Amino acid sequence: MMKVIVIGAGHAGVAFADAMRRNGFAGELTMIDRLAGLPLEGPPLSKAFLLAEDGEESSFALRASGWFADRQITLVTGRGVAGLDAGTRQVTLDDGGTLSYDRLVLATGATPRQPANTADMDGVFVLRDPDDARRLRTAARAARSALVIGGGYIGLEVAASLTKAGKMVTVIEAAPRLLARVASPPVSAFFATRHGDAGVDIITGAAMSEIRHDNGGFVGATLEDGRQIDADMLVVGIGVAPNTDLAAQADLAVANGIVTDGTMRTSRPDIYAIGDGAFDGSGAYGLRIESVHNAQEQAERAAASITGNDAPRRQAPWFWSDQYDVKLR
Repeated sequence: MMKVIVIGAGHAGVAFADAMRRNGFAGELTMIDRLAGLPLEGPPLSKAFLLAEDGEESSFALRASGWFADRQITLVTGRGVAGLDAGTRQVTLDDGGTLSYDRLVLATGATPRQPANTADMDGVFVLRDPDDARRLRTAARAARSALVIGGGYIGLEVAASLTKAGKMVTVIEAAPRLLARVASPPVSAFFATRHGDAGVDIITGAAMSEIRHDNGGFVGATLEDGRQIDADMLVVGIGVAPNTDLAAQADLAVANGIVTDGTMRTSRPDIYAIGDGAFDGSGAYGLRIESVHNAQEQAERAAASITGNDAPRRQAPWFWSDQYDVKLR
């Protein structure tokens, strides 16, 4: 009986497990995730999840608690993968346990980038997973003001959520406009106006010379033009780096992510990669796209390849962003 292990139980990993069973796979299917508890949706983390009460988190579950058992999917949570031996087809967990596989799927995602001098500074937050969001939510309850570095989707969604929660928010973006990498100038201008109308102070075309702290706790930032911004907390939203450590252990090809072909197969035929950490090198230029839709489509392609089914039709990637009462698609 074929054994398939999925490392990562985010949108890509769960969509893959679902697609495997729908494609008729009857073998062993094990999912491993370093976070404890039921896997939660990613997009609400910067929006509704931040404003939710602690007891409301079950409503954000990717799948209900019985979904995995009903499909005979073994879900191992709260366990990281410490090692990968592609030669023996074994993964080693952080508690020393080992699991063998016939096919391995890396749905390992990405890690938020963070200024080096803020790594151990109190009052500084990134937002990538539910644990990040919980820490940010707790700190925001006691804060009056927040500084957000990064005028992309994550930064602006957090700014909107904190503003709705009654905080004074400043957003600093190094580019000349918000959303410069991902949206047209009219869309950028629209959201700059919407945030300004809500009371957010938007500063574009600005670089920081210093992130200030007092006794190891964040107190503010100084811009290169000398302006000083004081705040109770700092949220960093300056992009992510794909998680490729396990791929490196397996000697897989790595570029801007774990390199795959169009079926999401890596340079080793028994290992696949999907989601935010996967670099689909099958096109003219190659793509690594960070979106739920892309993760789900890649999961479908990988599952079809492993089960010998026809690959689904490729779709144009799409995404959405909720800020205040506006939805951008």
